[in-house]
Amino acid sequence: MPLHPALAAAVAIQVATAAYGVADHAAAGLAVALAGVAIFLGVAALTLHRFRRVNGVRVDGLASQIVLGAGATSTLAYVCAFGAATWAAFESRWWLVAAAAVAGGVGYAFGALRWWHAYRLDPAAHAGGASPRVLAALAVAACLGLVALMVAG
Repeated sequence: MPLHPALAAAVAIQVATAAYGVADHAAAGLAVALAGVAIFLGVAALTLHRFRRVNGVRVDGLASQIVLGAGATSTLAYVCAFGAATWAAFESRWWLVAAAAVAGGVGYAFGALRWWHAYRLDPAAHAGGASPRVLAALAVAACLGLVALMVAG
């Protein structure tokens, strides 16, 4: 399984299902959103497992910068796509939800590709990832943002 297309597809699915879940406000919407998260987490775990098996090393930068999207390009692509897809879902413009989700997945994968090229040029400088505290803060901010969207809608 190639890394970038699988990651792009997983992010696109997660963005689309999350936008639907936020706009739906019902148990079915929550189930769809959680299914999207499960798909993303499954692809992320498989990607990390395959990388470690093929290369025999654990690279924290791969986990945080690529899979968790802590890199600037991936983060920007995700946030913009999620915002556009959520707006489109509230307006019931499902074709636009899909387009925003695909654009977000492609942008996310592009950020991963940029990191990968930088890593191959200088592995020691790019092997480290974001600190666990930074990742925890990002996770809390994402959860609070999701809660705010659910309450506001």
